Amino acid sequence: MKKILPLLIALVAILFLWIFLSKEEPLTGEFYKSPLPEKFIKSSYYSDYDLANKFVIYVDFSKRRQERRLWVVDKGEVIATSYTAHGKKSASFSSFLAPRKFSNIEGSNQSSLGIYRIYPERNMNPGRKHTCRCENYTQSNMCKHKGRKFPINGLEESNNKAIDRGVVIHTARYVSEQGCTGNSDGCFTVSPEVFEILQNKRLLFLKTCYLVAIK
Repeated sequence: MKKILPLLIALVAILFLWIFLSKEEPLTGEFYKSPLPEKFIKSSYYSDYDLANKFVIYVDFSKRRQERRLWVVDKGEVIATSYTAHGKKSASFSSFLAPRKFSNIEGSNQSSLGIYRIYPERNMNPGRKHTCRCENYTQSNMCKHKGRKFPINGLEESNNKAIDRGVVIHTARYVSEQGCTGNSDGCFTVSPEVFEILQNKRLLFLKTCYLVAIK
C-alpha cells in the first residue's frame, strides 16, 4: 500500500496538470451565425441557470427542420447557428412543418422539451447502428470508426427520462451545414461541424454546460 500511494499521487498530479494546461483546439472553417432569439433570453432557464455565463446549445422547435434552429453559444457569444433533427414521431403530417408532439416516454421516438445537462463525449453503445461522414462510410456503407456521442441528462419532468431513452447528441448523414433532411428517434442530431465544436472544447466539462429546447 505504501508503494502504491506515491504512484496514485503522481497520477493525480499528472491528470490535473493535463487538465489545466490543456487549451481548446482552434476550430476549422467559418460558421454561419445569427443572433440568439429573444425567446431564449426571456425564458426562465436563462436566469435560473445563469446561462449568460455558460456554454449552451439552444434549440427552437417552433421552427421547421429545414431552418437553422440550433445556436451554439459560449458566455453570450454565438459560435454557430445550424440545423438539428427532431424525433420522427414528433413530426407533423408534413415534414415541411415544425414538430407538434413531444414526449418523455421511452420508445415514443419523440423529442422532449426542457433543459439538459451535457456530459463528456463517449462511444456509442457497442453494436448500435450509427452513421458518420467519413469517406469510407460514404463509399462502402461500412465504417470501422466507433460512433461517438455526448450524453445529456434532462433536468425537468418533461425530459428526465433522457438517459433511459438513450437521447444523446450525435451526428448523422441527414444533418449537415447544408441542411437537415431526416428525423431522429428523439436525439439531437447535429452536423459534424457542430459536433466538432463540442469535441474541441477540451475544458468544456470543468464547467456546467447545457442544452435548452423550447417551442
